[in-house]
Amino acid sequence: MTAKAHLWLVGLLVAAVPGCMKFQDIDKARTRYQLREVEKRFEQLNGTYKIGIPDVLNINVPDHPDLSGSYELRPDGNISFPLLRDVYAEGLTAVQLSDLLARELEKYVKKVEVLVTVTGMYSQRVFLGTRSQSSVRAYRFTGDMTILDLISEQGGFTKEAFTSRTRLMRASYEEPEIYHIRLDRIICGEFKTNVLLKKDDFVYLPATTFAEVGYIVDAITYPLRSIISGVRTVTELPYAGRGARERSERASPGAY
Repeated sequence: MTAKAHLWLVGLLVAAVPGCMKFQDIDKARTRYQLREVEKRFEQLNGTYKIGIPDVLNINVPDHPDLSGSYELRPDGNISFPLLRDVYAEGLTAVQLSDLLARELEKYVKKVEVLVTVTGMYSQRVFLGTRSQSSVRAYRFTGDMTILDLISEQGGFTKEAFTSRTRLMRASYEEPEIYHIRLDRIICGEFKTNVLLKKDDFVYLPATTFAEVGYIVDAITYPLRSIISGVRTVTELPYAGRGARERSERASPGAY
């Protein structure tokens, strides 16, 4: 089954049996505002975010401008750092990499401090699937991204979108977590379900029942419309050259 056919089937099931899907408690998925009341978002990001390829890092070594600068992870997971040459950084947090660089630099520089911050997060992604466009797209995960941010990345939604039945699907070790997102209420100012995303999250925007009926009718009638279009092309082809010649004669009298 192709990806497009699979997406079509998922959309049909979501529209047909909305009451059969089991949802987790949305309060367990924290919003940006709830999280910021508990802890500083920047500190949490640099303490838990795993550096990956091809993330960009800003490394600051006070009193050593020749060591400070912007560094990008190479495809082999290393950064090219002065004095130390290759330093393997993939899978480390910014704090862990800071400690590693400080220990290694102490062999050459006394009492050195290193501050690493992730300035370009390109290794992690989130996904958005839309029934109306029959597509699934990947977007760069910034670490501080909500449902509304993701929907805005793709330019919003169409009138065929069933905004009140939006889904957030999140991988888990035990079983996938599925949350019911009320996008229709978010855009009216109720931000309870405008939760913060995690890497590899999949947001699905289904279509309305009327739109699904239209998609089904379109899929059923497509072969017949293709046959009619082909027959019309074949029957009109012999007259195409004659019509072009007549139009040319009218446009340029005496040319023939």
